[in-house]
Amino acid sequence: MVELTVPHDGPADGPSVVSERMPDAHSVSVGVWVGVGGRDEHNRIAGASHFLEHLLFKGTDTRSSRSIAELVDATGGEMNAFTTKEYTAFYARVPAGGQELATSLLADVITSPALRPEDVDSERRVILEELNLAADDPDDVVGSLLYEEVFPDHPLGREVLGTSESVTIMERDDIVEFHDHWYRSPNLVVAAAGDVDHAMLVDQVSEAFEDRRGAEHPVRDDLLTEAGEGRSVSRQTEAVHMAWGWRGLRRDDPRRHALSLGVHVLGGGLSSRLFQTVREDLGLAYSIFAGMSGYQDTGLVTVSAGTSPEKADELSTVIAAQVGEVAAQGITAEELEIARDGFEGSILLGLEGTGSRMARLGSSQSLLGRVLALDEYVSLLREITLDDVNAVLAELLTTAATTARVGPGS
Repeated sequence: MVELTVPHDGPADGPSVVSERMPDAHSVSVGVWVGVGGRDEHNRIAGASHFLEHLLFKGTDTRSSRSIAELVDATGGEMNAFTTKEYTAFYARVPAGGQELATSLLADVITSPALRPEDVDSERRVILEELNLAADDPDDVVGSLLYEEVFPDHPLGREVLGTSESVTIMERDDIVEFHDHWYRSPNLVVAAAGDVDHAMLVDQVSEAFEDRRGAEHPVRDDLLTEAGEGRSVSRQTEAVHMAWGWRGLRRDDPRRHALSLGVHVLGGGLSSRLFQTVREDLGLAYSIFAGMSGYQDTGLVTVSAGTSPEKADELSTVIAAQVGEVAAQGITAEELEIARDGFEGSILLGLEGTGSRMARLGSSQSLLGRVLALDEYVSLLREITLDDVNAVLAELLTTAATTARVGPGS
């Protein structure tokens, strides 16, 4: 059962708390979602959210980074974080009975990080190495190029890691100010799943975050300009890495579920049109995938693949033909039923662990302001008609794709 405690009196009332009790689980997962990410940073401090993701585990006013690591290791659990364009998440997974410890550690690192100058400098070096690794990975590069072209001169087009320049010049005071301004309710959501006592969780969160109140939600009113046609980077790699993108739907658009089914038919599974045509029939690529992302004000539909340089043009032609056919003629009723049944099955398979259930609760409450019950989600999927899917595919995929390409001759 999912339980939710939402503040009623605004920022002064603390974080929202959402949990799902799984009485037979052998673990408990607790996470804190902070509703600020890469798109909410000024250019000069691009990467500040990701910088904090690193720094918050370097120690607090009362705990060293080593003591935090030892406490987690002693349980056999894990503690980690990740940064996206619109939120940053910190989480811990420990054996059943460890709810209080996990919540205490997360609250400590988020509310009282030491942010020592020497830690800022050491993590700066680590992040610069991370940027170097990303620059050496053609898949990372082609993905970054695509976002830059689909969302030119817009925060969504920036890499969440920041740039070498912004990471290098970012000062400790910039990071402290960013943390103090944004890491407060109502930007905070605490989510937990597993062997959870919701009432105890609410009490602990209320006390632990007592001094982290009074923030504001980030204002995201950046104007979207026309998407670019494409970019390419020449690299002496063995394969050409390619990506195609179309502007999609915002994350709360009611048509997003129909779009997700259509994109799955296009390239989301082994029976998808792209996989069957590109790999099984023509042998043009080892892997090919279509996906979608939704943000507060827009979205993105993507196709990505890699192939040998001599096959790159043929692959591009085949993908254009497949996407064009889906846009013009739609998918079939049989394909829709396979996708719908597959989505229902993947829900069950994906929610067997406490970590995945916690992530679902935290991201849904943080991004949408509510957690959709599983039976309600299944009902939504079953109500989607073939006309619904084909209409949204025709609307979004008839426009010319923005392209990105990394490899020889690009």
